Amino acid sequence: MPRFIALPSLTYARLVSGQRRARRGSQVAAAVVALALVLAAGLALGGCAARAKDIDRYQAHQCKPGNALAGVYIPSRLHVVKRCVTVRGVVDCVRTEPDGDVHIELHVFGRFRRYLRPADRFQRCPQPGSGARGPHLVVEIIPQNGALPFPDNSASVGGFVTPRTPAVGDQVTVTGPWVLDTNALHDLVFFGQNVKNWSEIHPAWNVTVLHRARH
Repeated sequence: MPRFIALPSLTYARLVSGQRRARRGSQVAAAVVALALVLAAGLALGGCAARAKDIDRYQAHQCKPGNALAGVYIPSRLHVVKRCVTVRGVVDCVRTEPDGDVHIELHVFGRFRRYLRPADRFQRCPQPGSGARGPHLVVEIIPQNGALPFPDNSASVGGFVTPRTPAVGDQVTVTGPWVLDTNALHDLVFFGQNVKNWSEIHPAWNVTVLHRARH
């Protein structure tokens, strides 16, 4: 009889001990996960702070060093013709795109018309008025901070303060990289017409208002 009593007792003791070890293991694992989350959060906050310290405000005619397309999402869709130019023109229309960009149709004149390409004739404003039919040079002001589904579309990631949006009718100078937008999806918007490779200043590093519109 004692043998049959001792065996269950030993098994029970081992079971209790195993449960205690399992609980301790779970507690250690939970502590490790919590520590990892704290460290990850700290690194993320530190990275944000580091990026915030690296953000610069650029003036008219001032070229941003480094990657010209820094802060632009899917930069492969843009072909950089010249990494930094300054153009002058009148804002004919402004709209905010689904990706967060502020899309400006800029009426350029004089020597700045050399930045236009044939596809820019399709850049037209919806409202009537002089110059509204184009051609226009596109200016893209990217958001300061990206948001889903375009988190990488961010001037903060690019290291600069995004310019303020000018008003329709303002005469402005714009500084940034001169690019051609090679996105073939434009053909779906203007079906049957070759609209690829229109000119843009993208992203705009500086927009300076020379003369404000009279309303």
